[in-house]
This record gives sequence, structure tokens and C-alpha cells, in this order.
Amino acid sequence: MPDHLRGLLVDDWENVTKNQQLVPLPHAHPVDEILNDYLRQEAPNRQPDSADLDIVEETVDGLREYFNRCLGRILLYRFERAQYHDMNQLWVSEQDEKHTCAGDTYGAEHLARLLVSLPELIVQTTMDQQSVNRLREELIKFMNWFARNATKYFVNEYETPGAEYVEQARSA
Repeated sequence: MPDHLRGLLVDDWENVTKNQQLVPLPHAHPVDEILNDYLRQEAPNRQPDSADLDIVEETVDGLREYFNRCLGRILLYRFERAQYHDMNQLWVSEQDEKHTCAGDTYGAEHLARLLVSLPELIVQTTMDQQSVNRLREELIKFMNWFARNATKYFVNEYETPGAEYVEQARSA
């Protein structure tokens, strides 16, 4: 992982765990947008109808799927769980057609957490070593692109929740 992304992850951890702040949701640049932007920029660099293009598309689809499945289970800090519960209620109630899942609600901060967790998750798959190595190459390309575009996708300021939220988060 590029050092710049590592620094952003440390800042994220401090904002949430020490400063008790939250990433504003829904995110201005959700994970789905980030992944679509990457694919739009990367696809022209691949041969049309090639295995190379298929691999980048599968990698992006896999990141999207892992993100949606992992967010509530492993990517949140304890302080964020009440916020996630509120977002999940919104998704289940289908009150907001634009925000229906984690990928269209959460953004770069949480995607970066997934990228850090991926090695542990990949070990649990049945992928052969050649596939793991190819995936690693694709993920490195993505992380380098993500780091170069971090100022566009990461929030500049976290929000400070009210006392009611803080109490709810502490009691959960």
C-alpha cells in the first residue's frame, strides 16, 4: 500500500477512534463511483475483448462485492456501528433510491480499510497461487491510482456527532 494511503488510514483511525468523529454519509464520492472511475480510466489501457480487460473488470467487481459484504462485519470501528445501523435501516426501508447499499453510501475511507484487510481475506479463498499473484498485480495498480486520486475521494473534514449519538455508540 502506498505510504500516502497509509497516512490517510492513520488519520481516519484517529478521527474515528480518538476524536469520536464520523465520515459524513452518504459519502460525496461513494465506493461504486470510485471503482467505476478507475475502470473507466483503466479499461482503455487494455486490449478490447482480452483476458487482461476481463481481469480488471473481475477485480473491480470483486472489490465491490467484498466491500458490500465486509463493511458491516469487519471494516467499521465500534464508534461507527450506530451510524451503520442507521444507514442499514435506510437501505432496508428503500426510502432513498440513490443509496441502497454500502457501495453507494460509504466512500474512500472505508474502501482503504478493505484494501488493508484483503490479504487476510484472500488467504481464506481457494485461489491458486498464480491467480493470487495476478490479483495482487491488479490491486497494486488500483492502489497506486487510488493514492494518486486520494484528494478527490477522501473527505477533508469528519463530522462531530451530537451527544445522543455518542451515548448510543458507547452503550452499544
